[in-house]
Amino acid sequence: MGIRFKIHETPRPKGRKGPKLIHARALCDSTVKMDHLCKMICSRSTISSADVKAVLDSFVWAIGFSLESGQHVELEELGHFSPSLRTRPSADGKKITVTVDSVNFRCSEKLKEELRNAELKHTKTPKKLTFEEREKRMLDYLERNKRITTPDYAGLNGCSRYRATADLKLFTEKNVVSKIGGGTHVMYVLPADNEETK
Repeated sequence: MGIRFKIHETPRPKGRKGPKLIHARALCDSTVKMDHLCKMICSRSTISSADVKAVLDSFVWAIGFSLESGQHVELEELGHFSPSLRTRPSADGKKITVTVDSVNFRCSEKLKEELRNAELKHTKTPKKLTFEEREKRMLDYLERNKRITTPDYAGLNGCSRYRATADLKLFTEKNVVSKIGGGTHVMYVLPADNEETK
């Protein structure tokens, strides 16, 4: 349990000097959906998951209906909801179009206070691997697993999907790996393994 975070360097405008600035950024382990919330609520009450879901559905409807009716919604232990508007001028600047853009949410003091007491865990950023180190990890992985996908490669080397795609394209061009499949089912294998599958 606890909120994991990483420390990042804050980018500064070009040419501006001064001490290095850093900031903490919370990491998301997963996203909790309504079904999971229903089960959590059921575990500490006597009502069924279906009843909880029905109440939450009605709760969301009631907030939307109130906002559409021109009211703001204040939930003392949760927060304050209000509509956010967007204004767009016409090309000639003589007219404007106003639309609902989003919903503003201001967290309640009680919820903020609960979060301030949450346990925080610092997750260190792993050292960036060189191209050669990423290649070695991939080859070791292929010896054990025979095939690798772009998400596999990104997870294995702690890099972005963009970096993984670029690396795998280069490995394919150099005949380090062979690309098989197509669309969303692309995989990479060692060239010798590709010959065996033909």
